[in-house]
Amino acid sequence: MKCVQSSQQNVSRVLDPFVGSGTVLVEAMKHGLNFHGVDINPLAGLACLAKSGPYHIDAFQEKSIGLLEAIAADKIIHTPREFTGRDKWHAIEVAQSLEKISYHISKEKAEWARRLFWLALCHVIRSTSKSRKSTYKLHIEIENNKKPPDVHLHFNNALLQFLSHLEYEYESLTANSLLIEGRYKGELEIKIGDSQTALEGTGFAKNSFDLVMTSPPYGDNVTTIPYGQFSYLPLQWIDVRDIDKDLNTALIANTHSTDTASLGGTLRGAKEKAESLGDRYITAANFLGELKYEVNGKKRFSSFFYDLDKSIEGIVKTTKHGGVHAWTIANRRICGLEVPMVTMMKEMLEVRGVRTVGTISRGIHFKKMASRNALTTTMTTETILLARKD
Repeated sequence: MKCVQSSQQNVSRVLDPFVGSGTVLVEAMKHGLNFHGVDINPLAGLACLAKSGPYHIDAFQEKSIGLLEAIAADKIIHTPREFTGRDKWHAIEVAQSLEKISYHISKEKAEWARRLFWLALCHVIRSTSKSRKSTYKLHIEIENNKKPPDVHLHFNNALLQFLSHLEYEYESLTANSLLIEGRYKGELEIKIGDSQTALEGTGFAKNSFDLVMTSPPYGDNVTTIPYGQFSYLPLQWIDVRDIDKDLNTALIANTHSTDTASLGGTLRGAKEKAESLGDRYITAANFLGELKYEVNGKKRFSSFFYDLDKSIEGIVKTTKHGGVHAWTIANRRICGLEVPMVTMMKEMLEVRGVRTVGTISRGIHFKKMASRNALTTTMTTETILLARKD
Protein backbone atom coordinates (compact mmCIF):
# COMPACT_ATOMS: atom_id res chain seq x y z
CA MET A 1 0.00 0.00 0.00
CA LYS A 2 2.88 2.34 0.79
CA CYS A 3 4.38 1.63 -2.65
CA VAL A 4 1.08 2.48 -4.35
CA GLN A 5 0.82 5.73 -2.41
CA SER A 6 4.36 6.70 -3.38
CA SER A 7 3.66 6.21 -7.10
CA GLN A 8 -0.03 7.18 -7.23
CA GLN A 9 -0.99 10.72 -6.27
CA ASN A 10 -4.04 11.51 -4.13
CA VAL A 11 -4.94 7.98 -3.04
CA SER A 12 -7.62 8.39 -0.38
CA ARG A 13 -10.33 5.74 -0.90
CA VAL A 14 -9.64 2.00 -0.82
CA LEU A 15 -11.95 -0.89 -1.71
CA ASP A 16 -11.48 -4.54 -0.75
CA PRO A 17 -14.41 -6.49 -2.28
CA PHE A 18 -13.27 -9.76 -0.64
CA VAL A 19 -12.24 -8.26 2.68
CA GLY A 20 -11.88 -11.45 4.72
CA SER A 21 -10.54 -10.86 8.24
CA GLY A 22 -9.41 -7.33 7.39
CA THR A 23 -5.70 -7.34 6.50
CA VAL A 24 -6.16 -4.57 3.92
CA LEU A 25 -8.50 -2.73 6.31
CA VAL A 26 -5.82 -2.52 8.99
CA GLU A 27 -3.18 -1.37 6.50
CA ALA A 28 -5.51 1.27 5.06
CA MET A 29 -6.15 2.64 8.56
CA LYS A 30 -2.41 2.80 9.31
CA HIS A 31 -1.99 4.93 6.18
CA GLY A 32 -4.89 7.23 7.05
CA LEU A 33 -7.10 6.13 4.14
CA ASN A 34 -10.86 5.80 3.82
CA PHE A 35 -11.80 2.15 3.55
CA HIS A 36 -14.79 0.19 2.26
CA GLY A 37 -14.96 -3.60 2.41
CA VAL A 38 -17.37 -6.33 1.32
CA ASP A 39 -17.55 -10.00 2.21
CA ILE A 40 -20.18 -12.73 1.99
CA ASN A 41 -19.02 -14.27 5.28
CA PRO A 42 -20.63 -12.76 8.41
CA LEU A 43 -17.70 -13.86 10.59
CA ALA A 44 -15.33 -11.91 8.34
CA GLY A 45 -17.64 -8.94 8.77
CA LEU A 46 -17.51 -9.26 12.54
CA ALA A 47 -13.70 -9.39 12.52
CA CYS A 48 -13.54 -6.23 10.41
CA LEU A 49 -16.09 -4.37 12.50
CA ALA A 50 -14.14 -5.23 15.65
CA LYS A 51 -10.87 -4.07 14.09
CA SER A 52 -12.49 -0.83 12.95
CA GLY A 53 -12.70 0.40 16.53
CA PRO A 54 -13.34 2.41 18.55
CA TYR A 55 -10.12 1.85 20.52
CA HIS A 56 -11.30 2.44 24.09
CA ILE A 57 -8.53 0.50 25.82
CA ASP A 58 -9.32 1.29 29.46
CA ALA A 59 -13.05 0.82 28.91
CA PHE A 60 -12.51 -2.54 27.21
CA GLN A 61 -10.30 -3.74 30.05
CA GLU A 62 -12.88 -2.63 32.62
CA LYS A 63 -15.75 -4.23 30.73
CA SER A 64 -13.76 -7.46 30.30
CA ILE A 65 -13.15 -7.69 34.04
CA GLY A 66 -16.84 -7.05 34.73
CA LEU A 67 -17.88 -9.69 32.19
CA LEU A 68 -15.55 -12.33 33.62
CA GLU A 69 -16.73 -11.59 37.16
CA ALA A 70 -20.39 -11.92 36.10
CA ILE A 71 -19.68 -15.24 34.39
CA ALA A 72 -17.76 -16.58 37.42
CA ALA A 73 -20.57 -15.55 39.80
CA ASP A 74 -23.23 -17.25 37.69
CA LYS A 75 -23.75 -20.74 39.14
CA ILE A 76 -26.72 -21.57 36.93
CA ILE A 77 -26.32 -24.40 34.41
CA HIS A 78 -27.41 -22.78 31.16
CA THR A 79 -29.31 -24.95 28.69
CA PRO A 80 -27.42 -24.84 25.36
CA ARG A 81 -29.23 -23.59 22.29
CA GLU A 82 -30.27 -26.07 19.65
CA PHE A 83 -28.72 -26.15 16.18
CA THR A 84 -27.75 -28.83 13.70
CA GLY A 85 -24.57 -30.61 14.77
CA ARG A 86 -24.28 -29.06 18.23
CA ASP A 87 -23.70 -32.32 20.08
CA LYS A 88 -21.42 -33.60 17.33
CA TRP A 89 -19.04 -30.67 17.67
CA HIS A 90 -19.24 -29.77 21.36
CA ALA A 91 -19.31 -31.80 24.56
CA ILE A 92 -22.34 -30.95 26.70
CA GLU A 93 -20.20 -29.31 29.41
CA VAL A 94 -18.55 -27.13 26.77
CA ALA A 95 -21.91 -26.19 25.23
CA GLN A 96 -23.27 -25.18 28.64
CA SER A 97 -20.26 -22.93 29.26
CA LEU A 98 -20.51 -21.37 25.81
CA GLU A 99 -24.19 -20.64 26.45
CA LYS A 100 -23.38 -18.96 29.76
CA ILE A 101 -20.71 -16.74 28.18
CA SER A 102 -22.99 -15.87 25.27
CA TYR A 103 -25.78 -14.92 27.68
CA HIS A 104 -23.59 -12.50 29.62
CA ILE A 105 -22.08 -10.94 26.49
CA SER A 106 -25.59 -10.15 25.29
CA LYS A 107 -26.12 -8.10 28.49
CA GLU A 108 -23.31 -5.68 27.58
CA LYS A 109 -24.86 -2.35 26.51
CA ALA A 110 -22.08 -1.05 24.24
CA GLU A 111 -22.23 -2.54 20.74
CA TRP A 112 -18.51 -1.98 20.08
CA ALA A 113 -17.65 -3.99 23.20
CA ARG A 114 -20.11 -6.76 22.35
CA ARG A 115 -18.48 -7.14 18.95
CA LEU A 116 -15.08 -7.63 20.54
CA PHE A 117 -16.51 -10.09 23.06
CA TRP A 118 -18.34 -12.01 20.32
CA LEU A 119 -15.15 -12.27 18.27
CA ALA A 120 -13.23 -13.54 21.31
CA LEU A 121 -15.99 -16.11 21.87
CA CYS A 122 -15.73 -17.18 18.22
CA HIS A 123 -12.07 -18.05 18.78
CA VAL A 124 -13.02 -20.08 21.85
CA ILE A 125 -15.81 -21.92 20.05
CA ARG A 126 -13.39 -23.26 17.46
CA SER A 127 -10.61 -24.01 19.93
CA THR A 128 -12.92 -25.97 22.26
CA SER A 129 -14.79 -27.87 19.55
CA LYS A 130 -14.25 -31.50 18.62
CA SER A 131 -13.08 -30.50 15.15
CA ARG A 132 -9.45 -30.94 14.13
CA LYS A 133 -7.52 -27.70 14.54
CA SER A 134 -5.14 -28.39 11.63
CA THR A 135 -7.74 -27.51 9.01
CA TYR A 136 -10.49 -24.95 8.41
CA LYS A 137 -12.87 -27.77 7.50
CA LEU A 138 -15.01 -29.45 10.11
CA HIS A 139 -13.49 -32.88 10.73
CA ILE A 140 -13.94 -34.82 13.97
CA GLU A 141 -10.62 -35.24 15.76
CA ILE A 142 -9.66 -38.48 17.50
CA GLU A 143 -10.70 -37.83 21.09
CA ASN A 144 -8.73 -40.49 22.98
CA ASN A 145 -10.85 -39.80 26.07
CA LYS A 146 -9.67 -36.23 26.30
CA LYS A 147 -10.80 -34.14 29.24
CA PRO A 148 -13.25 -31.41 28.12
CA PRO A 149 -11.40 -28.09 27.66
CA ASP A 150 -11.75 -25.29 30.20
CA VAL A 151 -13.94 -22.91 28.20
CA HIS A 152 -13.72 -20.07 30.71
CA LEU A 153 -9.93 -20.20 30.75
CA HIS A 154 -9.88 -20.12 26.95
CA PHE A 155 -12.18 -17.09 26.99
CA ASN A 156 -10.09 -15.28 29.59
CA ASN A 157 -6.96 -15.88 27.50
CA ALA A 158 -8.73 -14.68 24.35
CA LEU A 159 -9.71 -11.41 26.05
CA LEU A 160 -6.13 -10.86 27.23
CA GLN A 161 -4.88 -11.44 23.69
CA PHE A 162 -7.46 -9.04 22.28
CA LEU A 163 -6.46 -6.38 24.80
CA SER A 164 -2.85 -6.73 23.71
CA HIS A 165 -3.82 -6.35 20.04
CA LEU A 166 -5.98 -3.32 20.80
CA GLU A 167 -3.17 -1.64 22.69
CA TYR A 168 -0.76 -2.25 19.81
CA GLU A 169 -3.13 -0.85 17.17
CA TYR A 170 -4.07 2.08 19.42
CA GLU A 171 -0.44 3.07 19.86
CA SER A 172 0.24 2.72 16.11
CA LEU A 173 -2.75 4.84 15.09
CA THR A 174 -2.19 7.40 17.83
CA ALA A 175 1.44 7.86 16.81
CA ASN A 176 0.21 8.96 13.38
CA SER A 177 -2.59 11.17 14.80
CA LEU A 178 -5.28 8.97 13.23
CA LEU A 179 -7.61 8.70 16.23
CA ILE A 180 -10.00 11.20 17.77
CA GLU A 181 -11.15 10.08 21.23
CA GLY A 182 -10.30 6.51 20.27
CA ARG A 183 -12.18 6.59 16.96
CA TYR A 184 -10.55 6.42 13.53
CA LYS A 185 -10.56 9.74 11.73
CA GLY A 186 -11.23 8.31 8.29
CA GLU A 187 -14.29 6.81 6.68
CA LEU A 188 -14.93 3.10 7.29
CA GLU A 189 -17.66 0.87 5.89
CA ILE A 190 -18.06 -2.90 6.08
CA LYS A 191 -20.85 -4.56 4.13
CA ILE A 192 -21.99 -8.19 4.32
CA GLY A 193 -23.07 -9.54 0.98
CA ASP A 194 -22.30 -11.07 -2.39
CA SER A 195 -19.60 -9.05 -4.17
CA GLN A 196 -21.62 -9.34 -7.39
CA THR A 197 -24.46 -7.26 -5.98
CA ALA A 198 -23.20 -5.60 -2.79
CA LEU A 199 -21.27 -2.77 -4.47
CA GLU A 200 -24.31 -0.55 -4.35
CA GLY A 201 -25.49 2.09 -1.92
CA THR A 202 -23.52 4.16 0.55
CA GLY A 203 -19.84 4.52 -0.30
CA PHE A 204 -19.91 2.41 -3.46
CA ALA A 205 -20.70 5.03 -6.10
CA LYS A 206 -19.44 4.77 -9.68
CA ASN A 207 -15.81 5.91 -10.16
CA SER A 208 -15.29 6.41 -6.43
CA PHE A 209 -12.20 4.36 -5.47
CA ASP A 210 -8.56 5.26 -6.00
CA LEU A 211 -7.28 1.82 -5.05
CA VAL A 212 -8.73 -1.68 -5.20
CA MET A 213 -6.61 -4.04 -3.13
CA THR A 214 -7.88 -7.56 -2.58
CA SER A 215 -7.36 -11.31 -2.74
CA PRO A 216 -10.35 -13.22 -4.15
CA PRO A 217 -11.11 -16.78 -3.10
CA TYR A 218 -9.22 -19.19 -5.32
CA GLY A 219 -12.18 -21.36 -6.23
CA ASP A 220 -13.79 -24.59 -5.09
CA ASN A 221 -13.33 -25.88 -1.56
CA VAL A 222 -11.53 -29.04 -2.68
CA THR A 223 -8.30 -27.13 -3.15
CA THR A 224 -8.86 -24.02 -1.06
CA ILE A 225 -10.14 -22.91 2.32
CA PRO A 226 -13.89 -23.35 3.03
CA TYR A 227 -14.27 -20.17 5.08
CA GLY A 228 -18.02 -20.65 5.41
CA GLN A 229 -17.58 -24.09 6.92
CA PHE A 230 -14.95 -22.67 9.27
CA SER A 231 -17.41 -19.97 10.38
CA TYR A 232 -20.47 -22.14 10.91
CA LEU A 233 -19.95 -23.09 14.57
CA PRO A 234 -18.96 -19.63 15.86
CA LEU A 235 -21.93 -17.96 14.17
CA GLN A 236 -24.38 -20.28 15.93
CA TRP A 237 -23.45 -18.91 19.36
CA ILE A 238 -23.42 -15.17 18.80
CA ASP A 239 -26.06 -12.51 18.13
CA VAL A 240 -25.59 -11.88 14.42
CA ARG A 241 -27.62 -8.66 14.69
CA ASP A 242 -24.45 -7.11 16.08
CA ILE A 243 -22.85 -7.82 12.70
CA ASP A 244 -25.73 -6.71 10.49
CA LYS A 245 -29.25 -6.04 11.72
CA ASP A 246 -30.59 -7.14 8.33
CA LEU A 247 -28.34 -10.16 7.91
CA ASN A 248 -29.75 -12.91 5.72
CA THR A 249 -29.72 -15.80 8.22
CA ALA A 250 -29.87 -18.29 5.33
CA LEU A 251 -26.12 -17.68 5.10
CA ILE A 252 -25.59 -19.53 8.38
CA ALA A 253 -28.32 -22.15 8.11
CA ASN A 254 -25.90 -25.06 7.75
CA THR A 255 -22.20 -25.86 7.38
CA HIS A 256 -22.20 -25.18 3.63
CA SER A 257 -24.57 -22.21 3.30
CA THR A 258 -21.95 -19.46 3.13
CA ASP A 259 -19.65 -21.43 0.82
CA THR A 260 -22.57 -22.17 -1.50
CA ALA A 261 -23.34 -18.45 -1.68
CA SER A 262 -19.68 -17.63 -2.41
CA LEU A 263 -17.99 -17.41 -5.82
CA GLY A 264 -18.42 -20.69 -7.68
CA GLY A 265 -20.45 -22.11 -4.82
CA THR A 266 -23.14 -23.56 -7.07
CA LEU A 267 -22.67 -25.58 -10.26
CA ARG A 268 -26.15 -24.79 -11.60
CA GLY A 269 -26.11 -23.56 -15.18
CA ALA A 270 -22.45 -24.51 -15.54
CA LYS A 271 -22.80 -25.44 -19.22
CA GLU A 272 -24.17 -22.03 -20.14
CA LYS A 273 -21.51 -20.35 -17.99
CA ALA A 274 -18.78 -22.30 -19.81
CA GLU A 275 -20.12 -21.20 -23.18
CA SER A 276 -20.26 -17.57 -22.04
CA LEU A 277 -16.68 -17.62 -20.74
CA GLY A 278 -15.37 -19.43 -23.81
CA ASP A 279 -16.95 -16.88 -26.14
CA ARG A 280 -15.58 -13.95 -24.12
CA TYR A 281 -12.07 -15.08 -23.12
CA ILE A 282 -9.48 -16.97 -25.17
CA THR A 283 -7.78 -18.23 -21.98
CA ALA A 284 -11.06 -19.75 -20.78
CA ALA A 285 -11.71 -21.36 -24.15
CA ASN A 286 -8.24 -22.89 -24.21
CA PHE A 287 -8.44 -24.26 -20.68
CA LEU A 288 -11.92 -25.69 -21.17
CA GLY A 289 -10.48 -27.39 -24.24
CA GLU A 290 -7.67 -28.90 -22.17
CA LEU A 291 -10.22 -30.33 -19.73
CA LYS A 292 -11.81 -32.21 -22.68
CA TYR A 293 -14.14 -34.81 -21.14
CA GLU A 294 -13.66 -33.79 -17.51
CA VAL A 295 -17.27 -32.69 -17.03
CA ASN A 296 -17.01 -31.95 -13.31
CA GLY A 297 -13.78 -30.03 -13.83
CA LYS A 298 -15.42 -27.87 -16.49
CA LYS A 299 -18.31 -27.14 -14.14
CA ARG A 300 -16.01 -26.11 -11.32
CA PHE A 301 -13.90 -23.87 -13.53
CA SER A 302 -16.86 -22.24 -15.23
CA SER A 303 -18.91 -21.65 -12.10
CA PHE A 304 -16.07 -19.91 -10.28
CA PHE A 305 -14.84 -17.71 -13.11
CA TYR A 306 -18.35 -16.79 -14.25
CA ASP A 307 -19.11 -15.48 -10.75
CA LEU A 308 -15.73 -13.76 -10.49
CA ASP A 309 -16.29 -12.11 -13.88
CA LYS A 310 -19.63 -10.71 -12.70
CA SER A 311 -17.98 -9.38 -9.53
CA ILE A 312 -15.19 -7.70 -11.50
CA GLU A 313 -17.80 -5.89 -13.56
CA GLY A 314 -19.05 -4.02 -10.48
CA ILE A 315 -15.57 -3.58 -9.00
CA VAL A 316 -14.26 -1.86 -12.12
CA LYS A 317 -17.29 0.44 -12.26
CA THR A 318 -16.53 1.72 -8.77
CA THR A 319 -12.88 2.42 -9.67
CA LYS A 320 -11.84 5.93 -10.66
CA HIS A 321 -10.23 6.50 -14.03
CA GLY A 322 -6.51 6.27 -13.31
CA GLY A 323 -7.25 4.17 -10.22
CA VAL A 324 -4.98 1.25 -9.33
CA HIS A 325 -5.87 -2.42 -8.80
CA ALA A 326 -3.69 -4.80 -6.77
CA TRP A 327 -4.96 -8.41 -6.89
CA THR A 328 -3.22 -11.18 -4.96
CA ILE A 329 -3.98 -14.42 -6.81
CA ALA A 330 -2.66 -17.97 -7.26
CA ASN A 331 -2.99 -20.81 -9.75
CA ARG A 332 -4.85 -23.78 -8.28
CA ARG A 333 -5.42 -27.11 -10.05
CA ILE A 334 -8.47 -28.79 -11.50
CA CYS A 335 -8.24 -32.42 -12.61
CA GLY A 336 -4.46 -32.20 -12.32
CA LEU A 337 -4.22 -29.17 -14.60
CA GLU A 338 -2.98 -25.80 -13.37
CA VAL A 339 -5.70 -23.17 -13.74
CA PRO A 340 -4.42 -20.01 -15.50
CA MET A 341 -5.78 -17.70 -12.81
CA VAL A 342 -3.35 -14.86 -13.47
CA THR A 343 -3.95 -14.86 -17.22
CA MET A 344 -7.71 -15.05 -16.71
CA MET A 345 -7.59 -12.09 -14.33
CA LYS A 346 -5.59 -10.05 -16.83
CA GLU A 347 -8.14 -10.74 -19.55
CA MET A 348 -11.16 -10.02 -17.35
CA LEU A 349 -9.68 -6.70 -16.24
CA GLU A 350 -8.31 -5.61 -19.62
CA VAL A 351 -11.60 -6.17 -21.45
CA ARG A 352 -12.99 -3.52 -19.06
CA GLY A 353 -10.18 -1.06 -19.59
CA VAL A 354 -8.00 -2.00 -16.60
CA ARG A 355 -4.54 -2.55 -18.04
CA THR A 356 -1.84 -4.68 -16.40
CA VAL A 357 1.24 -2.66 -15.44
CA GLY A 358 3.23 -5.36 -13.64
CA THR A 359 3.29 -8.51 -11.50
CA ILE A 360 5.09 -9.55 -8.32
CA SER A 361 5.59 -13.21 -7.38
CA ARG A 362 5.96 -14.39 -3.79
CA GLY A 363 5.83 -17.61 -1.78
CA ILE A 364 2.82 -18.53 0.33
CA HIS A 365 4.27 -18.54 3.84
CA PHE A 366 1.36 -20.12 5.70
CA LYS A 367 -1.34 -22.53 4.56
CA LYS A 368 -3.83 -23.98 7.00
CA MET A 369 -4.78 -27.22 5.30
CA ALA A 370 -4.43 -30.74 6.57
CA SER A 371 -0.81 -31.83 6.08
CA ARG A 372 -1.84 -35.24 4.81
CA ASN A 373 -3.97 -33.71 2.06
CA ALA A 374 -1.93 -34.07 -1.14
CA LEU A 375 -3.69 -31.04 -2.59
CA THR A 376 -1.72 -28.75 -0.28
CA THR A 377 1.02 -28.85 -2.90
CA THR A 378 -1.19 -27.21 -5.52
CA MET A 379 -0.44 -23.64 -4.47
CA THR A 380 2.95 -22.66 -3.07
CA THR A 381 3.31 -19.27 -4.72
CA GLU A 382 1.01 -16.38 -5.47
CA THR A 383 1.13 -13.35 -7.74
CA ILE A 384 0.28 -9.72 -7.07
CA LEU A 385 -1.22 -8.39 -10.26
CA LEU A 386 -0.94 -4.59 -10.60
CA ALA A 387 -3.22 -2.79 -13.06
CA ARG A 388 -4.55 0.68 -13.78
CA LYS A 389 -7.95 1.77 -15.11
CA ASP A 390 -7.84 3.88 -18.30
